[in-house]
Amino acid sequence: MKYLSLFSLLLLSCSFTACDDDNEELPNQLVGTWENRSFVDSVNYWVVNTLEFKNDSVYQYRTTVRDSENGPDLGYRFFYDDNYEWNGNTFTYSPDLAAWIDHREEDFYVPKQELLAGIIDFFGIPTAAISFRNNRTKMIYQENCPKEFLPCDVPFESVEYIRVD
Repeated sequence: MKYLSLFSLLLLSCSFTACDDDNEELPNQLVGTWENRSFVDSVNYWVVNTLEFKNDSVYQYRTTVRDSENGPDLGYRFFYDDNYEWNGNTFTYSPDLAAWIDHREEDFYVPKQELLAGIIDFFGIPTAAISFRNNRTKMIYQENCPKEFLPCDVPFESVEYIRVD
């Protein structure tokens, strides 16, 4: 009976250790570059929204333009660097300084240094739900509606990103 108690204690301690390992790697699940690519017929370009998670608290969001889906970036439409928090489901962020293309610009994209800098003003701290598919090669990003400021009858569309590195 004494051996059975020791064996049970050993199994219980192993199960707690396994849970701790999952929590330790949680922030690193996002680290890397994720892209959402779409072709815009009216301008004959690919528009690429990129989330680049540099570590467990810093990321960059950018919108660039390409001639082909996997080709090099030709220029920018939007850009910002920011900090984030992620608990395994809810992504919390709050960019304040960003740069975007001048709406009066005739070109569809410009070099990064020609973007106009400005401040993004949110009514609250934005959040999104993040989940993964296909062995973590696809990320589903679902922006949460700030119910205290907007009617949320229709949820925001989810966006699918693919891991590129």
